[in-house]
Amino acid sequence: MTEATLDPLRTSRAPTAGAPQQAVNGAALRWTPGPDERRLPSSESEEEHVPQNTAQGVAIEEGAGALRLHWRGRRDVFVGSDQFLYWDPAYPRTNTENPPAAPDVYVAFDVANRHRSSYVVWEEGKPPDFVLEIVSPSSRRRDVKEKPGVYAKIGVPEFFLYDPGDDDEQPLPHVPPALVGFELRGGRGGEYRPLLEEELPSGVVGIRSKVLGLCLCISRTGPEPLDGSLRWYDPAAGEFLRNYHQTTDDNHRLADARREAEARAEASAARVAELEALVEQMRRG
Repeated sequence: MTEATLDPLRTSRAPTAGAPQQAVNGAALRWTPGPDERRLPSSESEEEHVPQNTAQGVAIEEGAGALRLHWRGRRDVFVGSDQFLYWDPAYPRTNTENPPAAPDVYVAFDVANRHRSSYVVWEEGKPPDFVLEIVSPSSRRRDVKEKPGVYAKIGVPEFFLYDPGDDDEQPLPHVPPALVGFELRGGRGGEYRPLLEEELPSGVVGIRSKVLGLCLCISRTGPEPLDGSLRWYDPAAGEFLRNYHQTTDDNHRLADARREAEARAEASAARVAELEALVEQMRRG
């Protein structure tokens, strides 16, 4: 995202780990899909669907995956990705002007952590608390110009935009990755105001989400293909959240360590058996 693109944009709470949250309305913590969630389409037609590019897919995976790991086991925190978000009960029966949004990553507190075909605001009883959109060449204008107004109408408290910097008409990299964050002022239908970057004690620069209690950062180091990827940082813990790749690597290392331990145990058992046989032979001889 160029500076010229970003300039116009620059003009809750997170749950405590281990503490159950109170429902904020009668519809919260709905454990079965409501009638409209079952009825409304959960995907676009093949003609309308726009596939993700690699940069967008990796960013969505990192953005959602690390949050799911962070709040795993919580029954009242839902992390969704690439799903329809229905927000106008009149759509499409009597009003076709407010189609569903489709946030790349979103977080909702005080709702049931269950599988969803889509997120229906009037059945859940509240909008998501946080939305992250990943900009792609085909969606750049819509993401930057239109979606802030849509999410303000919906009443999403925080809205973040991440542009990986890819472009289908220019060789990579043409611009560095860019990240901006906004908080809603004035409630539903209000205006988004920018959240400022800050330098954390570790030297990491990111944007703090007041809703999530986390900072979203752009990684400046790492394997070249993934340099500039998104990372979540926990200021309270003073560390980055673990992501899917790190967890997978840890599991592989644990599996390797387990196999090595089993091999050593087998070798030790064989050696003990050999020594016992030798002692027995000496005793008889």
